Amino acid sequence: MVRRDGAEVRKERIQEIARLIHRSLHKNGEIPLSKTLATLQYEFGLTRGKLQDYIGILEGLGQFVIEKEEDKIKRMTDG
Repeated sequence: MVRRDGAEVRKERIQEIARLIHRSLHKNGEIPLSKTLATLQYEFGLTRGKLQDYIGILEGLGQFVIEKEEDKIKRMTDG
């Protein structure tokens, strides 16, 4: 029997958000931060603050770069 506690649900949400962002970045190289947050709020029903926390975790893992001043999420570049 699989245990679905709060930590497991949180992990699954973060992983799904990562998949969605990577899919968009693969197509475009960069995506608008504010529009992405609004889309994720709609899809997951989470607050903007919670999504910013999750995206910050993913950025900390080196999955992409957030440029707040430019309102963009950018794919990691080699080099």
